[in-house]
Amino acid sequence: MLQTTVDLVNVEQIEAILKELVQDSYDEVKEEGLLLCMECGDVDLYITASHHELLQDAIHRNFQVDEYGKVINREKYQQLMDDLNEYFVKLHIESDYFDYYPAGTYEVNGEQRVSETDMLAPKGQFYAPFEDAKYI
Repeated sequence: MLQTTVDLVNVEQIEAILKELVQDSYDEVKEEGLLLCMECGDVDLYITASHHELLQDAIHRNFQVDEYGKVINREKYQQLMDDLNEYFVKLHIESDYFDYYPAGTYEVNGEQRVSETDMLAPKGQFYAPFEDAKYI
């Protein structure tokens, strides 16, 4: 369940949108068999929110905005966005859609390789976080 340091008036709505975004992310990568880089912006709520008007509106419902629609309390807004980003990443990792590969050493085709970043892959498609580590 979503917990934030900012009291939300629409926690269920925001949580539902975030879960839908995780599902959408999976739907986009499963057919192509793509990996998602956790530190490269592939799983980043700030980027996602900037292109998702419904999520922006849901978040803004929790704040006073000026005549231009900008949140007045930027510090509180930033804290909420940080909390939501953390939850968004957690949703990806804990979903049944992806396999999670933390940074580390993996054996691929008989050789040891190091992944510098945490990665996600569509469930059951990869055995390590590298493009040539697909199950056949």
